[in-house]
Amino acid sequence: MKKKWPYGKNLPLSALLLCIFTVLVIYCFYQSYFGEFPDFEGVVSPIGNVPITITWVTHFHALMIMAWLLMLIVQPILILKKQLNWHRLLGKISYGLVALMILSFVLIVRQEQLREKSLPVFASNLLDPIVFVVMYGLAIYYRKKPAYHARFMVMTIIGFVGPAFARIQGPALETIFALFALFLLLEWRTRKIYTPYLISLGYYVTHLGSVAYLFFGNQALLDSIWHFFFGKG
Repeated sequence: MKKKWPYGKNLPLSALLLCIFTVLVIYCFYQSYFGEFPDFEGVVSPIGNVPITITWVTHFHALMIMAWLLMLIVQPILILKKQLNWHRLLGKISYGLVALMILSFVLIVRQEQLREKSLPVFASNLLDPIVFVVMYGLAIYYRKKPAYHARFMVMTIIGFVGPAFARIQGPALETIFALFALFLLLEWRTRKIYTPYLISLGYYVTHLGSVAYLFFGNQALLDSIWHFFFGKG
């Protein structure tokens, strides 16, 4: 008996939106990374506008991010083409990819904080990568509920907005909340599956509040956390 295809016909729209988002990420990192390909000379930090050295850690981190965004684009296309086996295989590969992404997060944060201590950047490091991991974790938790799974996978992009917009000094928080509003509006116009976005929004606001408390209300604790990880002043 042929299995009924479990995904909605509107999902390919996510591939288009993710393509636009990927182009935006490349644009944000153009001056500080992509625009210096292949020699990567003359790269400057978005903080302080000082020259920095691009290392293998930087390349590894960039490669993992682009691989993730590419996977997010490909998955709904596989759904559209009814390539369920390939979709599931890529989903299994994502376990290893996420493990490598977490490693790249750790390495890039360590590299940048040891290069120049910055509590504002470190505070964002306690927000964005963790948001990514939590959204992915929710997607895996709901892997047998395709409508939720797909939406939580899309929500993993929230963790990339802050680092990208920091490079162009853009309105990161405003963009994140605009994305939530956009996805909720699209649900209202299509399938009306709001729960994953509302869960994601609630978690994001709570996590953002805790990081804001550390930075604005208890920098001594934030500094202690920094010393715990990096062990020097």
